[in-house]
Formats: sequence, C-alpha cells, structure tokens
Amino acid sequence: MTASPLTYSLGALLLDGEDPGLVLGRSRAPILFPEAPYELKGFFANVTFTCGLLAEGDLVRIYYGASDGVTCVADLSLEHILAGLA
Repeated sequence: MTASPLTYSLGALLLDGEDPGLVLGRSRAPILFPEAPYELKGFFANVTFTCGLLAEGDLVRIYYGASDGVTCVADLSLEHILAGLA
C-alpha cells in the first residue's frame, strides 16, 4: 500500500452568531495538521480530523482522529486561533 500524497488538516471558521450563514473569518493556515508518526502513517495516512472540542477561557481542547487509527487530544490557544483568521 502506498501513502496518499494528500493531507487532511483541520482549519478554523468563525460564523456570525445571528446569521451562521455569514462567515466572519477562516484560518489562513491549518490549526492542526499531521506531523507525528501516528498521524503520518496508518490506514489513511496524513490525516487529522476533528471529533469535538471543549473550550474554557483561552484553552481550546480539540479531540481528533489521526490516520483512522488513533484518537488524540491537542490543546490550543483561542487567542492564537483567532489571530490566524483572515
């Protein structure tokens, strides 16, 4: 089996609270992308996908799957995510 040259990463999207069809910002670059060995190799290699998140203050804890083989967690800064929106 050969690895796919494609990469599946996670981005951020900020929607209007009154009109969720209105996009206020989107990440210019991925906020979570495959880089660890368990994210780069597996049944579907080079894949990270969200499973949900918890947010408290500046902490955004993202639960995600990697290469369809493991479930992981990553802690990110909400301030950092918002600063990366265009």
